[in-house]
Amino acid sequence: MKTKDNTMTTSADVSISKAFIDKIANKDIEELETSNLFLFPPKVSESDDLDASRFVMMANTDDIRTTNVMGVIGYKNERLFIGSRFDSENDYFFYYMLKKVLNMNVIDTEVNMQAQNGFLELLIPLFPKFLNNAMKKGLYKEYKVHHHNDTNIKGAIDFKRHLKKNTPFLGKVAYNTREFSYENHMIHLIRYTIEFIKRRRDLRKVLYMNDTTKENIRVIEENSLQFDSEHMSKIIHQNIRKPIRHGYFFEYQALQRLCIAILRIQSSHFRKHSNNEVYGILFDGAWLFEEYVNTIIGDQFLHPQNTKGLGRHYLFNAGNGLIYPDFISRNEMQPRVADAKYKPNRNIHGRDYLQLVAYMYRFEAAEGYFIYPFQETLNNNEDKTLSLLSGIEKASIREPRINIIKSGIRIPSQARDFKNFEENMMEEEVKLRNRIITPIPSI
Repeated sequence: MKTKDNTMTTSADVSISKAFIDKIANKDIEELETSNLFLFPPKVSESDDLDASRFVMMANTDDIRTTNVMGVIGYKNERLFIGSRFDSENDYFFYYMLKKVLNMNVIDTEVNMQAQNGFLELLIPLFPKFLNNAMKKGLYKEYKVHHHNDTNIKGAIDFKRHLKKNTPFLGKVAYNTREFSYENHMIHLIRYTIEFIKRRRDLRKVLYMNDTTKENIRVIEENSLQFDSEHMSKIIHQNIRKPIRHGYFFEYQALQRLCIAILRIQSSHFRKHSNNEVYGILFDGAWLFEEYVNTIIGDQFLHPQNTKGLGRHYLFNAGNGLIYPDFISRNEMQPRVADAKYKPNRNIHGRDYLQLVAYMYRFEAAEGYFIYPFQETLNNNEDKTLSLLSGIEKASIREPRINIIKSGIRIPSQARDFKNFEENMMEEEVKLRNRIITPIPSI
C-alpha cells in the first residue's frame, strides 16, 4: 500500500490486512523497534519533532491516519510506503531530500522503497556515511580475555587451568590477561557488511566514492584478521544480543543497526527467526526537512541539533531554559534566526510564533524566518511579513520593527522526471538563499 504522511485513508481504500494494521497502528515507534527497523534520527526518543505520540500511524474502524513519519515499514509479506504530502504523483521531493541529506545517489540506484530489493538499495548507500561518522571516534575496541600458559606471568593466575595443564609442574604457569582488542564482534560485523557490498556489482561503488571511505575500509580490513566468512550468522546474532551502549561510541550504535539490517534482508537464515518482526526504514519528516534546509543555508547559519546535544543554548542564566533554535545566523552584525517547518503555511500559528519570537528576543534578532515547503500546483505562496505589535488598547507596529517572514520553498510537482525536478529545486534553493541571507558588510 502507498500513502503520504499526515494523510487520512478511509477503510474502503485501505489495501493492507487487519493483521498488519493491528501490528503497526496505535503503537509507539520505540515499541515497534527491532533490529530490522531503522529509524532517522537514530534516537527517536530524543526528537521533539515527531508527534507527541510518535506513532507511525493511527487507526480506528473507519480509517487510518499517518503521522509525520515517511519511509517504508513492513510486516511479513506486506509493506506500507509513506511518501511526502508535498509530492504529487511521484515521490521526487522525498527522494531529493534523502539525496541531499544522506548523500544518496537516487538516479543510479533507482530506489523503489516499495520493493524489497529497493529497500536494500536504500540502505547500502547509507553505509559510507555511517562508517565515516563512527570512525571519527577511532576503531571500536573492547576488553578481551587472553589465556596464556608460559613462564612470563603478567596477569591473574587461572588455578583450575594451571592444575589441569601443568601437573606435574614443569615451570609454566596458566594465567589470564585482560586487554583491549580491535578483533571484536562489532569490527567483524562491519567487515561482513563490506564484503557483502563488494559482491553487489550494482552498488559496490559506494565503497570507493571518496578517500575517507576507502581509508576507513582499509583500517577495518587490517584490524579484522580473524574474520571468517563462514561465521556471519554467529556474528550477527552476537551483535543483536550485545548492542553498543557506551556513550562515547554512540555513532557505532547506528552503524551496528545498519549493518545488521543490510545483512539480514537477504539472509534466508534469519527469515524464520524474524518473520514476526517489523522491518523497514523510517524518517521523521520534520527532521529530514530541517536537515535539508541546512544543506541550503548551513554555510551562513549555525545549526544546533537537539538529537545530538550539539549547539545548546539557554534562555536564562544558571543553565535554565534549554533551547535548540533550528538556525542562528553567523553574521553577528545582523543576527537572524530561522525555523524549518515541515507543514503547510496555514498550519504555522500559535505556539510556532511564540517560540520564534522568544528565540529572536534571546539572540537580539530583528528578523526571524519560517521556512516551509509548498506545492506549486496548490497555491502561489508569496513571502509574507508579519510585524510585532506594541501596546494594549491602541496597538501599533513596534519600532524599531521586529519582523517574522514566512518564506516558502516551492516544490515543482510538474517536473517531467527526477533530473528536471532536481534542476528546478536548485533554482528554488538559490531564490531562498537570496531572500534570507544578508551579505556580510565588508570592513
